[in-house]
Amino acid sequence: MFIHFTGFAGDCLINGTLDLRAPRLTDQLNADRLVHLVDVELEDLDNARRITSPDFTIDRSQLCAVRVTGPRGSRALRIATAPHRLRAQIGPYTILGRLHEPVGIDPLATFEERDLMVPLTDATIAFMVGGVLDVRDWSTLVINRELASWYRAAEGDDEPIAAVPSEALAPVVGPSSKVLTLQAGDRPRRHTGTPSRGPKSR
Repeated sequence: MFIHFTGFAGDCLINGTLDLRAPRLTDQLNADRLVHLVDVELEDLDNARRITSPDFTIDRSQLCAVRVTGPRGSRALRIATAPHRLRAQIGPYTILGRLHEPVGIDPLATFEERDLMVPLTDATIAFMVGGVLDVRDWSTLVINRELASWYRAAEGDDEPIAAVPSEALAPVVGPSSKVLTLQAGDRPRRHTGTPSRGPKSR
């Protein structure tokens, strides 16, 4: 099955087509180190310049996040989970979403024990493209937990584009706050302005 692929690397956005062979995109990203794409467009984060290529391969370690498309997997294999709001800085991207863990599990205490690519639902990702702030809301986003410079439980009024005090830039492990549903409509939003930008990942 071929699906549309949107990836967020340290210096560019990647749009292309992926041959999905696993039941879910998250499963394939965790199983395969290399991601092979066709009909690719790359957009440079610094100057918004776009280039195209008939095929493109990227190492999973260079992907900060990936938009989830395609099937959700077998309903029979799903287990009961509780959602916990998580905020993270991964390369130049600030991300807010719901992390799902089995009921009774402290999500931040076990975050680093999960698979490399971790799905968040009702997710928002904010970043700069050519000096313009781009904020996108998507139903599910997979993040690369190894590239997170910090992560913490999100407060009820957290916004990805809000300024973060310096004392919050270290990983925080503790009880999560109540869940606040985001409006995830798969529609990009653009804002002018120049918020602080996270460390660039190469």
